[in-house]
Amino acid sequence: MTRAALLKESDLHRMAKIAKRDGVRVEVEVNGKIIRISPDIPEINKPARVDLQPEDFTSLAEWQAWRDQERAREAQRRS
Repeated sequence: MTRAALLKESDLHRMAKIAKRDGVRVEVEVNGKIIRISPDIPEINKPARVDLQPEDFTSLAEWQAWRDQERAREAQRRS
């Protein structure tokens, strides 16, 4: 027989939604155990992005990697 979960999945989803919406870490303590959910935090220590031009890339692979990163960032902004 399995032990009951500390939190229901629906509670975890609610906590994640609040963390993402408000940009805060959500904590709950259950039976002496702390459960934390943190939002995705963008890296603030990265150098400022520069608008790159096609001639700034030295290879096709470098451009493709940049394009994939840009598409991922755009998808994250939409979600």
